[in-house]
Amino acid sequence: MSARGARIREKMPRNLRFFLALSTFLAACGPKPAAKDCPALNDQPDCSTQTLSYSSGISDLVNRACMPCHAPGGEESSVPLTDYKHVAGESMTIGNELVLCEMPPDGSPELGEDDRKQMLDWLSCGAPE
Repeated sequence: MSARGARIREKMPRNLRFFLALSTFLAACGPKPAAKDCPALNDQPDCSTQTLSYSSGISDLVNRACMPCHAPGGEESSVPLTDYKHVAGESMTIGNELVLCEMPPDGSPELGEDDRKQMLDWLSCGAPE
């Protein structure tokens, strides 16, 4: 990994945690989406014990929940989520949309609360590969 990549990865968890906390706060202050029941996020993950990585579970979740739209030929193929590099590159957007329950969009299969929490915990802990 390049020195620049290491610096970015080192800063990402702190920035992402702040962003997720801010998004949670803002979501709590505003109206909830009418079409979805968006559960509140009340706990922060313990990243010292977090063993989840992209290769050990998140990739399966992304493939199942995101790939129908975010793959070549999909409705959102302009934002590909086909591998770790793309998912990590969109981590701030993914985190925001999950906190606000904007993804998956209406009309798509719902993301279960456990899957949503798993993805947000992974993002909050620095999105390890």
